[in-house]
Amino acid sequence: MSAETSASFNLVHRPWIPVIRMDGGVGELSILDLFDQAAELREITGDIPTQVFAIQRVLLAILHRAWNGPASVTHWTFRRDHWDESLDEVRSYLTVFEDRFDLRGPRTPFFQVADLHTAKDEHSGLEKLIADVPNGQPFFTTRIGRGLERVGWSEAARWLIHVHAFDPSGIRSGAVGDPRVTGGRGYPIGPGWSGQIGGVSLVGTDVRETLLLNLLVPDRSGIRTSEHDVPPWERLPLGVGVEGSEARPPTGHLDLYTWQSRRVRLVGDDNGVIGVVLAQGDRATPQNRQALEPMTAWRFSEPQSKKLAAPTYMPLKHNPERAFWRGLAALLPEVEAPDASGDPAPRLQPALLKWVGELRYENALDGDAVIRVRATGMAYGSNESIVEEIVDDVLSLPVALLRADDSRLRTVAVEAVEQADKAVLALANLAGNLAAAAGAGAVDGPRDRAREVAYAGLDAPFRAWILTLRSSESATEASARWQQQVRAVVWRLSRELIADTGPAGWIGRDVRQRHVDTSQSDAWFRSQLRAALPRGFVEREVRDA
Repeated sequence: MSAETSASFNLVHRPWIPVIRMDGGVGELSILDLFDQAAELREITGDIPTQVFAIQRVLLAILHRAWNGPASVTHWTFRRDHWDESLDEVRSYLTVFEDRFDLRGPRTPFFQVADLHTAKDEHSGLEKLIADVPNGQPFFTTRIGRGLERVGWSEAARWLIHVHAFDPSGIRSGAVGDPRVTGGRGYPIGPGWSGQIGGVSLVGTDVRETLLLNLLVPDRSGIRTSEHDVPPWERLPLGVGVEGSEARPPTGHLDLYTWQSRRVRLVGDDNGVIGVVLAQGDRATPQNRQALEPMTAWRFSEPQSKKLAAPTYMPLKHNPERAFWRGLAALLPEVEAPDASGDPAPRLQPALLKWVGELRYENALDGDAVIRVRATGMAYGSNESIVEEIVDDVLSLPVALLRADDSRLRTVAVEAVEQADKAVLALANLAGNLAAAAGAGAVDGPRDRAREVAYAGLDAPFRAWILTLRSSESATEASARWQQQVRAVVWRLSRELIADTGPAGWIGRDVRQRHVDTSQSDAWFRSQLRAALPRGFVEREVRDA
């Protein structure tokens, strides 16, 4: 360990990454200590979930560069099986760039610009650095009673990485020397890069496995890279303005993992950080980055395609109001196949999950293995200038679903989500019809409540059912098991809705030139439910409760 003065906080050696150990104990570790103890750690944590996503991407960039790869599945397997001895290369790498990881370095402070200042030489409070959730209110989950007057350098390090990744859009301080500044202000360039994607990562049984699963081989994942794809600590120190043009193209996934979307200088002393100078940095544009960013799914955009006169994909962001499993199709290889007309696929699988499929294909993962896929993201409001919600959800999947050469199980899984959607729609229609029959006026409220309750009721059953999928079971049997579970949940909820119907609903009324009452609404529901779940009624007919 190198000698450090009091005016130093080097992330390679000083503890700053929160972790949970296998025995449940908690603590903070330096970068080197985390790598050394990775097999003894259950998970990396943070002040908020998006912080963990951002920190892990920095750690992945270190491993990719230290190991110059992995260049193949064989190379990856060697690192997995010889983790401890492979860390010698990581230590050597970090020794070379150690000075670039000093949070208080006088010339090249980590993820900062040493001489960043405004015309009035002012700095902002820490509320500019710490994420706002929701609507401009500081997110105090771990800050109750501590306030925002000062934070330690370890916590500041975490928020520094986070602000580059997830900072909302909006006006920032006008840095002296930045040609984009007008009237002392830096005008919006959009959120940080990770805030523009629907983050997808893999969760292992320990931190070592988590890092390895996310450490992909670009050529086996559909990711394009180059010799110029390096993180900022290997580049010349950034200045005040943007690096290159207003929106320089990223050089690869490591560049995006560590994208410098802001120019930052932490203001503090030996007792901690009291403020920040936060200015605009490199603008990130999301169009057609699917060959560079592996940790998100992608959606085809008709408007962007027309605008750019070429097929264009945009990151598929997470919907905070929708459980992760409902977007399962976007995680699987099947969605990449174009339809019969030759049109572009509506969704593209995250390259990271394509990588897992390759590991299974090469027998580097057991055929019955289960992987946990984590969804991480931020939902912004008001022109993306405030944080409204944070998305954090984990879905466990049989690794067999990710093999590109076996579509049978994937088809069953994707159709299961579609069947659930149709059954929930039938329930929502029932709720709306019952409200109309009773003369409730607006029916959107009852319909929305029925959807919410139904999806909540199906959440645990789906997560449990999908783990039971095995190649030894026929697709028909697996589908029937799921449809019968959906039928049971939705049928129970339908009986509750009908039980709550008053006399006016049984009498009914004419709505849009047709008579609607409770009995007729129930008949429509039964018909729609049977159509949604054709195998859900095989064993026994639904009987009135």
